[in-house]
Amino acid sequence: MLSIVSACTGLHNNVLVTKDTWTGATLVTTQEREIYRDGDGILVARPAIIQTWRGTGYAVLTNVRRRDANGPRVEKMTSGPITLNYVRHDRLRTHCIDGCHLAEIGAIHLTHRAFTAAAQSGLPVRVWGQRGRYEGVIPAEAFARVLAAQAQDG
Repeated sequence: MLSIVSACTGLHNNVLVTKDTWTGATLVTTQEREIYRDGDGILVARPAIIQTWRGTGYAVLTNVRRRDANGPRVEKMTSGPITLNYVRHDRLRTHCIDGCHLAEIGAIHLTHRAFTAAAQSGLPVRVWGQRGRYEGVIPAEAFARVLAAQAQDG
């Protein structure tokens, strides 16, 4: 995760490039996109590339929210028959305007090859959880824009 001390280094094709002045890490990402919504749940996601002194990481940052008293509990995420490498970062209350949504924040870690493939075809995602199932497609153009911005900035 990037620390709060950061600076925006540029905006390329609606892609945010942020440099953490403390750690030197650079994050290239888009704004969140809603890819699923029903009466109880919302799934938003955004592709991201992070560059640190250790190397480059590829991921999809996720936010699964529920609008009822019970927060989401993600058990796994899949794409077709493949179980994705999902890591939960936190469970918290978010989007507090007139009440709060209970949310699970996490990341699907991808290889460079998988991220590049998603830039061609998108990434269908299914979220399996104790309190709901969600599915949607993260559009190919979002991955492509992040890759292009990284190449331009890097």
